[in-house]
Amino acid sequence: MHNAHRRLEKLRQVDLNLLIIFAVIAEEKSVTKASNRLLLSQPAVSRALQRARSMFQDELVIRSSSGFELTLRGRKILQELEQLLPKIEGLVAPTVFDPKRERSNFRVSGPDNVCMALFPHMCRRYTTEGYKVNFDFLPWQAEAVEMVEHGKLDLIFHIDEGLLPSHFSSEKLYREDWICAVARPSKFGDRLTLKQYLAAEHLTVTTLPTVQNIPDKQLAALGVKRRSSVRMPYFGAALSCLPGTELVLTLTSGMRQMVERNSTLRFVKAPQELRPFHFLMVWHPRLTTDARHIWLREAVRQVSPREASGQRL
Repeated sequence: MHNAHRRLEKLRQVDLNLLIIFAVIAEEKSVTKASNRLLLSQPAVSRALQRARSMFQDELVIRSSSGFELTLRGRKILQELEQLLPKIEGLVAPTVFDPKRERSNFRVSGPDNVCMALFPHMCRRYTTEGYKVNFDFLPWQAEAVEMVEHGKLDLIFHIDEGLLPSHFSSEKLYREDWICAVARPSKFGDRLTLKQYLAAEHLTVTTLPTVQNIPDKQLAALGVKRRSSVRMPYFGAALSCLPGTELVLTLTSGMRQMVERNSTLRFVKAPQELRPFHFLMVWHPRLTTDARHIWLREAVRQVSPREASGQRL
């Protein structure tokens, strides 16, 4: 412990500027050239060299017929500094992540409706041979927030319900409106009033079994409840259950294309009482300044929906 204390005391006396100035003098073999490169006066550079000599207890550079020449100790110190200074620079300079040169793995999770709105675009854009990034899209689960806390997830997509830990960082991505999908030949018109919606039989999606979904929460606030024959955790699977039934599936507008592409299904306008909400991307603040994570957040922004039904803020 005593040795560690002595070592720290010695380190505290080291002036990093002296190391940099000595390295430049050694490279330039001239105080004049070194002062020009360092944008310092010659006397200031000369004084710094004297202090460096005192710190290392060695002349470091001596005059010779060819200008300056390094002492053996000076040469050894310069070799060490050539390794050390770039590392110190890397510590203090903001790093930039280049996904086309550096391999990196990102762990991301969210309910399948937001995944369907974002992930296809991410795959098309960032899985080309030019990129070296890997994405692990993990299943949505009740422990997702805890996994962010413990560094097991880099980013999650979450609704803006105000139930996230207050120390988490988040950013609004896009707005989701509600739409309804039904089998094409079903009895429903182009729009559902709240009365018709409540009279219908519903296929409901609850992405987490312990958490009430948004439409049910909003209906509960109005003092009403819809009838549900089938409950399941995935929107994608729920869509394939509609043909041949009179069931109504309430979806987020980010999944509009999936319904439009399916000739067995059609849209019905949802009751106006179902209000829109926003999807957030959420991360732990320890990652805010990380170069990899800065790139990841920008990559998500780039693929976030921009159409009127999902207006990005």
